[in-house]
Amino acid sequence: MSEDSHIIPLAPPTTNPRSDQGLNRSKPSNFYNHNNKKQSSSKFFVYLLSAIVLISIVMLIFSMIFLRFKSPSFELGHIDVKNLRYSNNSSLPSFNMTMGAEIIIDNENFGRMNFQDSSMSVFLYDNVTVGFAKINVGHVEARKSKRMGIVLQVGANELNRSNGNLSSDINSGMVKLTSFGELKGKVKAMKIVSRYKTSVLNCTMNLNLTSQAVQDLLCS
Repeated sequence: MSEDSHIIPLAPPTTNPRSDQGLNRSKPSNFYNHNNKKQSSSKFFVYLLSAIVLISIVMLIFSMIFLRFKSPSFELGHIDVKNLRYSNNSSLPSFNMTMGAEIIIDNENFGRMNFQDSSMSVFLYDNVTVGFAKINVGHVEARKSKRMGIVLQVGANELNRSNGNLSSDINSGMVKLTSFGELKGKVKAMKIVSRYKTSVLNCTMNLNLTSQAVQDLLCS
């Protein structure tokens, strides 16, 4: 019994973990970190692509609305007839008058239009010019309309003697006239881009000799 009491128990052997076991323990965390980085990178490219698409859509809408250029409308408004004189002489019919006309320029662009010196003419029958007026240089603000007054001296004194239409029209008391105008200018949108535009006026009207007034005015 005394000999057994002096026996020292052996300590359990110390076991060191295998290197591959340590790697196995650290491997899951590295794997998850790698996946997280991969997912973050994928999300970044998705967000970047979405931002590019959104910016492209906004720029497209902006250009379609603000950078779209249209020719301003150009038409005749009220017309006054003064100092009308006419002759239904079958050999040389004639008429003379002063025509005060109002022109209307409607600029629907998101930019101001500066127009050059322009003109408007009045014709009788086969493009025989019987009146002319000059439209001075000016401008129309963006999304605005402008009304201008012009004066035309209209007269038909030297028509072909064989032209029987004018004589018959004067006898009927109604003379048909046409007018043509051309307005040229430059539209500048958002102070960035500018375009040259031309507006054309085409109108028909009837001159009532009895009432000395223009009626049935139609512009296209």
